[in-house]
Amino acid sequence: MRETQRSALEMFIDRGFTNVTVEQVAEAVGLSPSTVYRHFGTKEHLVLWDEHAADIDSALGKRLGVQPPLDAIRDALVESLAGRSGDEGRLLFQRVSYIYATVELHAAAVEADFRSRDELTAALELVLPVERRRAAPVLAGAAMVALDVALDRWRTSEGSQPLEDLLVEAFGTIIELGTIGVWRSPAR
Repeated sequence: MRETQRSALEMFIDRGFTNVTVEQVAEAVGLSPSTVYRHFGTKEHLVLWDEHAADIDSALGKRLGVQPPLDAIRDALVESLAGRSGDEGRLLFQRVSYIYATVELHAAAVEADFRSRDELTAALELVLPVERRRAAPVLAGAAMVALDVALDRWRTSEGSQPLEDLLVEAFGTIIELGTIGVWRSPAR
């Protein structure tokens, strides 16, 4: 799957996303189109697929319920995303940059983020005290926004700013704003 993704991404970058078919990708990697569809589902997921998604889930599972929720999410993302180096780090940067630059991919990424937010909400509801479970969708949404901001800043800095620092900064801002009460409306 990794080699198929790399080949597809190279083809998309060289020729444009709309100018490359799944059939062409399949031919380039020596697979049938049905095999590519079976593994990726859609053309967009050739770029969106992340072989390390299970690592993120595992890192998050170890932290949720042990750390405050936003700290747990931040640390799981730092471990799983920012820890990638060499070829893996370059591939992640290339994928992120291409997703932001391609309308069809960015739209598909937003839809995937909504699914991730729902999954994260469900995970948070399992570990939050009953009286705080209503906050789960807000925490999950805030975490997804922090991730998006960090990835976008990483992309616009052309990778010169470490992703770990950007994740820590984005999550820190959310945590700080909640701590100092910026979100509270003035008393009426």
